Amino acid sequence: MMADLLGKWFEWKLRESSIKRKLDSIKSSEAGSKDKVKGVRAAAVQRRVSPVRNMEAYADVAESFVKSAAEQGCDIIAFPEYNFLDLLGIIPGFAALNRYLNGRSASPGDGPGMVMAGLYSVLFSISASIQNAVEQIMCGLALKYRIYIYTGSYFINEGGQLYNGGAVISREGEILGRQKKMHLTDFEEQLGIKRADEFMTFSLDIGKVTFPVCMDATYYEVFNLARSRGCDIVVLPIANNEEYRLYRALRGIWPRVQESHVYGIKSSLNGWFCGMHFTGKAGIFAPIAMTAREDGVVSISKYFEGDSLITGDIDLEELYKERDDDEYYGDCNPVFEKGYYQSTYFLSLKG
Repeated sequence: MMADLLGKWFEWKLRESSIKRKLDSIKSSEAGSKDKVKGVRAAAVQRRVSPVRNMEAYADVAESFVKSAAEQGCDIIAFPEYNFLDLLGIIPGFAALNRYLNGRSASPGDGPGMVMAGLYSVLFSISASIQNAVEQIMCGLALKYRIYIYTGSYFINEGGQLYNGGAVISREGEILGRQKKMHLTDFEEQLGIKRADEFMTFSLDIGKVTFPVCMDATYYEVFNLARSRGCDIVVLPIANNEEYRLYRALRGIWPRVQESHVYGIKSSLNGWFCGMHFTGKAGIFAPIAMTAREDGVVSISKYFEGDSLITGDIDLEELYKERDDDEYYGDCNPVFEKGYYQSTYFLSLKG
């Protein structure tokens, strides 16, 4: 009953007419110059989760990042995993609950089954309204600023199941497709989130791009599969619920970029939310030999918490040259890899 009431409440608070009115009030600025950009300029959002009381406040935060990226001449901006959590602040009494849980600092895996089932019911009831709101806001911003937007992830309500995934939006404000998370955390499995069974790639005017989600980068197969399908850029949103440690953070996108010889764009959510502490640095990565310090980092946030917009330039011609010059690039075991990805993941490959 409570979940149904919250569902109706979110339908009202996130109604399309209000979102359209908010978007109409935004006056976009001129895009920044790209005279000194040889290839593609990308932006990765790092931001602190902060519950809001209304949709307008959420749209203001999103627009501030998009505006900054556009003014710096960026072609694409990527938001982080769980980019919808702020909207849970619309739940009546949520602010007090959030403060209480943050004081307890509980692990997300500590909840008993009944609590997890109740949480799933609530999230399921409000997921469609949140998805529609996030996508409508991001589509409007992409059109106003003429920039590709990756929405970051939220819960996708599809076929009676919840998935963790996000949408890719064109410069014209149209959704090109959605990628759902393929490798779930323990918390997501306990909650009842469903694993994706298809791998999407997108041929954009900035290159061929794919958008796995957080834990997907823990496994080499995802980036290897992306490269085998012609991808040169991999966008990865994260929301790591753990204290920041450099070498633990390196288990993700950095080694995958080095193995696969692609560019990597990592966006990050951070801060305290319902007793969970999220940390992580947003950054843009490339093969070691292509970076000024030979560390594989094009640009990266100085801190693992707080708000920042990380930008960096992507030169695909230089990337292709680096692949040609690397004597070990492309080495594989064709006998082992034949049919390996489909048999391991049961994936449907699209794009």
